[in-house]
Amino acid sequence: MNISLKAGLVLRSGQRTLELTRVLGEHQVQFEDTLTRRATTLSTTKVLKRIWDGHYTVVLGNAEVSAHTHSSETGAVTKRTELPVLVDLSKLKESWRVQIDYRLRYLKALQAGHVTRGDRSGVAKVIKATAKATDDASPPSASTVMDWARRYQNSACNPLSLVDRIKTMPRIRKLSNTVEAIISSNLRTEYFTRDRHSLTHVYDCVRKDLKVAVRNGEVKEEDAKVGFATVCRRARDVDVYHRIASREGEARARMVCRSTIDGAGAAYPLQRVEVDHTPLNWVVISDETGLPLGRPLLTVAIDAYSSYILGIYLSFYGPGVSSVVGVLRSSLMPKAELISNLGLDNPWLSHGLADEWVLDNGLEFHSLAFKGMSWEIGIDMTYCRVRTPWLKPHVERFFSGLNYLTLARGRVHKKVASATNLDPYKDAAISFGDLVKGLTMYVVDVHPFQINERKLARPFDLFQDGLERCPPAIYPGSWDRLRLVSGLSTSLTVGQGGVQLRGIPYGSADLLPLRREFGSSFKTMCKWDPEDLSSLFVRNPTKLDEWIQCPSRWAEYTAGLSWNQHLMIRKFAAQELAGKAAEEKLWTARMKLHDHWMDATRPKDRKSSLKAAQYAGLTSSRVTSVHAAPAAPASDPIVLSPPSSIEHEIPEFDAFDMESR
Repeated sequence: MNISLKAGLVLRSGQRTLELTRVLGEHQVQFEDTLTRRATTLSTTKVLKRIWDGHYTVVLGNAEVSAHTHSSETGAVTKRTELPVLVDLSKLKESWRVQIDYRLRYLKALQAGHVTRGDRSGVAKVIKATAKATDDASPPSASTVMDWARRYQNSACNPLSLVDRIKTMPRIRKLSNTVEAIISSNLRTEYFTRDRHSLTHVYDCVRKDLKVAVRNGEVKEEDAKVGFATVCRRARDVDVYHRIASREGEARARMVCRSTIDGAGAAYPLQRVEVDHTPLNWVVISDETGLPLGRPLLTVAIDAYSSYILGIYLSFYGPGVSSVVGVLRSSLMPKAELISNLGLDNPWLSHGLADEWVLDNGLEFHSLAFKGMSWEIGIDMTYCRVRTPWLKPHVERFFSGLNYLTLARGRVHKKVASATNLDPYKDAAISFGDLVKGLTMYVVDVHPFQINERKLARPFDLFQDGLERCPPAIYPGSWDRLRLVSGLSTSLTVGQGGVQLRGIPYGSADLLPLRREFGSSFKTMCKWDPEDLSSLFVRNPTKLDEWIQCPSRWAEYTAGLSWNQHLMIRKFAAQELAGKAAEEKLWTARMKLHDHWMDATRPKDRKSSLKAAQYAGLTSSRVTSVHAAPAAPASDPIVLSPPSSIEHEIPEFDAFDMESR
């Protein structure tokens, strides 16, 4: 396939497609990205080198031509002929090297004399001259040299083809089938088991069974002589994985024989992002009180292509959905403002959604809230097998590198016997805010510039160069949409007072049409941001894509309040009430009130009850009056004396007839 650097040439680099739009002089051309229309100027030499080494792929219509050749006669696309595998002659046996050197001497003489392998007379003359020049007393025959030449040329000049075939053939076992069966049976029952017997014990069992076979006439006595080395070779014939799995278990076999191949690799940035948690080995103190807070939990998202850190999140709540949501938002948002506020030297390049998350089997990664968030955002999830940390090696290697930070005060150490162990809670000296700033400096200015010894490149350069071959980053359409997608969810009841979320009331006038449609009380799905409880999202039961945002009615309490803070506050309040025996006191008061009602409503004789009430002079005015005199005892008679005088005279009224009027 021939190409020409003219307008219309389309190249593909990773997932980015470039179109040649303009030729700038004789040695420069200009390409444009077909998605962003970003212009890139390259030299013609660089373009050709990148096409030839496979960095750029030439796109012809809808077909791609990379490691193929095009036949002008048939128009078919065929694969290139692979070069023969090179052989390291220094690793061969000495006798093999001597034999190859001896035979190549005659083949090189044929080549120097321009003699083909089919010219028998010419081959004989070359053999005679070569033997005389090298003092070879017993030169090979012409047929032998012709056979060497045929094998050598048919194998693409592979030197191993000149070695005698008998030397390269597999060794033939000389033991009888019965003896081989006895050795295999003992290895299977004694060695490849969880009892983990030694090969010496297996050899003793083999000798015992062979003696029994000789007495029974199954094996001749001269064939029953088996050495210890033979038993060891038969054990080594079994592949290492099954050998270890049968003796130590599958998990140990996977650990010893692990190999990721392409499982942990990526072809471009943000293709595979590894997410994991780890407790930091430092005790930090509070910025406000100066008291030790404990060991924070660090959640990290790291790019598998370049080992570049995409986002971090520190908390004291342990691994959970809130930690994953925090690191997702940290990796998603552009970080130019964060860098300017912290005064760092280098930019933090990461932003945008990833294609795939590589996770372990933590409960937070298997929760419905996390899965729903990943489904709605469009991120694939890959769960690593249990006890296979090599499937996400980049984040594990990053965690191991944190132990080499120079922060010595407040460091957590393992307990060592007969040694002075410092208490990190007494030695803690760094505040939580300073720790966050220091870790940000590490992931932006230090870690991205450490040279990878295998790739001989820095994570910063790999990530920056990889962005040139990737499509533009993808973001959610709105921040409220991101809050909705990455929020926690549960089913709650919508009533007259709105929605109650763990004691916090939420309400909005937009809920009235729903209450008219579905009744005064109904249940529906609700979501909330774990970092901000100032509002709640309520879903329309019939329209799954319609959400109503309801503000909190306790605006002062929920301003800047996180979900974990609210749970801790309620837990503390519940402990305070338990300490005051609030439930016990309430139960005692209820029982006293119940006993009062029972005594007050006990049946009595109707006549005696009425007479007692009359004697007591019970009226409502006496009960409600503040200065009411105490009632007299029921046994004393109550004497009512007439008033001594009347202060006012009774007026006279005239009578009249209504009908006459």
